[in-house]
Formats: sequence, structure tokens, C-alpha cells
Amino acid sequence: MPRVTSKGQITIPREIRDKFNIRPHDIGEFAVKEGKIIFTVRKGTILNAITKKSYKKIDFKKVRRQMEKDMAGDIIRKMK
Repeated sequence: MPRVTSKGQITIPREIRDKFNIRPHDIGEFAVKEGKIIFTVRKGTILNAITKKSYKKIDFKKVRRQMEKDMAGDIIRKMK
């Protein structure tokens, strides 16, 4: 029987991971329904999960360009 750690983590038993094809880096979502905790696995990455939850399309090229600008700015500030 799994136990909850001091960090609030729990290990999903191997038989269940195998049966439902749960792999490292899959995204899980908790919900409460009729007094029970429901755990649902969402395939994909954290970015997929965020996109699905917000219902907004993310322009990853724009995000990458902004990150590059921010990183370049950080490097320049550190060189001064």
C-alpha cells in the first residue's frame, strides 16, 4: 500500500503504471468527485497541459525569441 511522503508525494504502483501505460514525465491531474480523489493521466508535456487548460494557442517561436532576448540581456548585464 503506497504512503504519502512528507513532501506530499506518492508512488503509483508498478502494476497500475503498466496497466495504464503511465510513463515518466506524463502529466497528472487531480479532481475531487463525490468525496473521492480522482487522478487522471494526460499524455504529453507540461506545455501541452498548460495549453489544454488555458484553451489558448501558444506561439512557441515567439516564446523562444523572447527567451533569447532575455538571456542575451542577462549576459550583457553580467559583463558590465
